[in-house]
Amino acid sequence: MTERLSVLIVDDSRSMISQLEGIIAEFDWVDLVATARDGASAIRMAAELQPDLVLMDIVMPGMDGLSALRALVATNPAVQVAMISSVGGRASMAEEAFRLGAVQVLGKPFDKDTIAALLVAVKADRGA
Repeated sequence: MTERLSVLIVDDSRSMISQLEGIIAEFDWVDLVATARDGASAIRMAAELQPDLVLMDIVMPGMDGLSALRALVATNPAVQVAMISSVGGRASMAEEAFRLGAVQVLGKPFDKDTIAALLVAVKADRGA
C-alpha cells in the first residue's frame, strides 16, 4: 500500500486555494485535509490534523505566514512547510522563511509540475 501524504493549504485568496486544490486532487496518494484563510487558523488546524505538509502564503491579513511558520515549527517540528509568495523581488522574505524552517518557497504563479515536485520531495523525505 502506498503511503499517503496529508496537506493543509493556507491562503487568504479563494482562487489560490481552488488552484491548489485542483492540482492536489490529481494525485491519488495525497489527501487535502483542510484549508485555512489565515495564520491563526492554520496553527489550530495543524495542531488538530497533524498534516505532513502545509502549503502557506507568506502575506496574509492578521497573522502572516512567517509568524504562523514560526509557531508551526515550534509546536510541531515534524511538519514540513512550503511557503507561497507573490512578493517578487522580496528575497528577504524568502530568506526569512528558510531561516524559520520552510522546506521551500514557491513564487506565484506556479504550475502543476512545481507542486508535483514538492509533493514527491516531501513524500520521499518522509520515507514513503
